[in-house]
Amino acid sequence: MMVWLLLCGASLAFLLPLRHRPRFGGRLALCWAAALPVVPLQGLGPALPGVVLGTAAFALLWATVTARFCTEQEWTACCYCGIWLLPLTDLPYELWHLIRDILQEQGVTWPGTPAAEVVVYLAFVAVCYTAVYGTIARTMPEERVYHIGPRQLSSAVVLGGIFVFQFLTLQRVWSMPEAVSDQLIAPAFLTQLYCLTLLYLQTELFKKSAMQKEMDALNLLYDRQRQQYRVARQNVQIINKKCHELKVQIADLRRLAPDADTRRSLDEAEQAARLYDADIHTGNEVLDVALTEKSLLCESHGIRLNCVADGACLRFLEPGDLYALFANALDPAITAASHLAQRDRAMIDLLVCTRQGFAVINLVYPLDTAPESPKAGRYELKVVRRIAQKYGGTVTAETRQEFASLKVLLPLAENTPQ
Repeated sequence: MMVWLLLCGASLAFLLPLRHRPRFGGRLALCWAAALPVVPLQGLGPALPGVVLGTAAFALLWATVTARFCTEQEWTACCYCGIWLLPLTDLPYELWHLIRDILQEQGVTWPGTPAAEVVVYLAFVAVCYTAVYGTIARTMPEERVYHIGPRQLSSAVVLGGIFVFQFLTLQRVWSMPEAVSDQLIAPAFLTQLYCLTLLYLQTELFKKSAMQKEMDALNLLYDRQRQQYRVARQNVQIINKKCHELKVQIADLRRLAPDADTRRSLDEAEQAARLYDADIHTGNEVLDVALTEKSLLCESHGIRLNCVADGACLRFLEPGDLYALFANALDPAITAASHLAQRDRAMIDLLVCTRQGFAVINLVYPLDTAPESPKAGRYELKVVRRIAQKYGGTVTAETRQEFASLKVLLPLAENTPQ
């Protein structure tokens, strides 16, 4: 029964911080009930190696299936959770006996009745798993999900195998004479603790490597968009110039008194020129270029861009930062709106103004709630956050029903030249 309680406590502490499936509590209780008839009823003590290996294999399989059944994790992540539950199931029991032996050697009075000892033991286990939940179990997942690759899983399997080997060694120590086992139990336990520490360090190293790769991708995206501003500015100027020349030519043709068919063709050409003559004036040349480029992109996708912008409040931003800020904010909105089945909802609202000493950028756009709709904007949002933090600002992203909003606040006082 003790091993079953340890298994339940470890699974609860480790799976609770993850992203749950519906009716998580009922699913986990069902898995606990399924494990009760199978796990051994005795605790740590002398046992045959085959029994120990069978128990470890069952614990790994049970933990993997439980993680998959109760949480929204991939199979590799579930197997990784199972490897973590192996040491988390055994270490509290071993630590309890180690502390008890040390206290007894020091002459500390121990609870006399078996019932009192069980109560103290359960309280100790609860403290251990609460500490596990509050430290490693909550900090290791990224957004409540494990992203485990083949290399990380392979190294975790190796560390799990080392732990099982050390557990077999500990079983042999337990079967030795008391004078010998008392001298070896502490080193064997510390070796198992080192295995758990190595497993945690391995997790942190892989997380650091993934963060470095993501940071490199963000830097590349950020630098490319800063450089893209010059090209976008030239393209917008060329488009506006050609549209102006086309309007002049259409006006000259109208003065020739054409017939009805020709006038109809001239009207269509003038309407097309008006669509592409989307030069937006906000009082900020860089913002004009960014919004003009994105308005042309919206026009090509049949998206209506409603823009009310006071670009003068954003003059303190560097040109590359300002262009990258709006490019990364608008690109996910355009992507989301372009995949809408209801084209009447394909519109984006953008507001740029000043309020209470802040430059406010408020963007609202529709979302496609279909499961197969593409999800975009992860890297773009991180670039927006990075630019806002550079100028002491904050970014708030929310999703409500069928709409998403992005709000950027940039303090004017901190960025005003003295």
